[in-house]
Amino acid sequence: MQELALAVMRRVAERGARIGFASSPAGALRFAVRGPEGAPPLLLLHGLGDSIAGWAQVIGPLARRHQVHLLDLPGHGLSSRPPDWRLQTLVDAVAHYASSLREPLVVGHSLGGLIAVRLALSGRVGALTLVNPAGAPAEWGPLRELVSARDRAGVNRYLEAAFHRPPFALRLFPGEVVKAMWAEAPQGILGAITSDDFLREADLAKLSLPLRLIWGERDRLLPEGTLAFFRRALPSAELTLLRSCGHLPHLEAPRALARALLVPGPEVRY
Repeated sequence: MQELALAVMRRVAERGARIGFASSPAGALRFAVRGPEGAPPLLLLHGLGDSIAGWAQVIGPLARRHQVHLLDLPGHGLSSRPPDWRLQTLVDAVAHYASSLREPLVVGHSLGGLIAVRLALSGRVGALTLVNPAGAPAEWGPLRELVSARDRAGVNRYLEAAFHRPPFALRLFPGEVVKAMWAEAPQGILGAITSDDFLREADLAKLSLPLRLIWGERDRLLPEGTLAFFRRALPSAELTLLRSCGHLPHLEAPRALARALLVPGPEVRY
């Protein structure tokens, strides 16, 4: 069931796209490029355990204004398994792809947000938008526990933390959630994260590019204090709050997320 749903979503996300595999230090990366030639480049980076398929309901409006580049992160989707699961390995792979783009707008969700910040700190980014980003120096124990759930009660705790209104289908088939959470990539990355991978306010203060934060207000999956950390560390960033939405706005409120990405507005609530 999960495989079929993801295949359908991938087909939607890649509709009309130029698709292929790009070489990187971590192996082959699946990519899809949609939008007019010559339009401003936008690089979309998904979160832990996700793939290009996750952007299926968001990509259409974005591709009318941008040349949108979608990637499966190493070990995710159709990309190759990397030699290890260290954060820097993932960052190097994405940086290798991004080096062919001229000052792209990089949009990163969750883990993709942390990777996007690392790219921006290296100077390869023209503008940065973070959607419920990971990387705050908080206690990650509860998150690891949620993502490592195997029984129905644990799956329900995960769903309540990740969504404002958990989808009925996921509640009905908890085994599909367990399968996704216990895939090699999510467990490998969570096991490889160290304190050195967390972001520091002093580093983020060095960023001098257009910055935006988009936050699903009902996110209870990321450690408490994550949004407060990014607001302190990035005081010039424009904030858009998505009401009635949790950690996964591209799945729970895709139209609102697309509007927020295309129509900036301080403290706007959808």
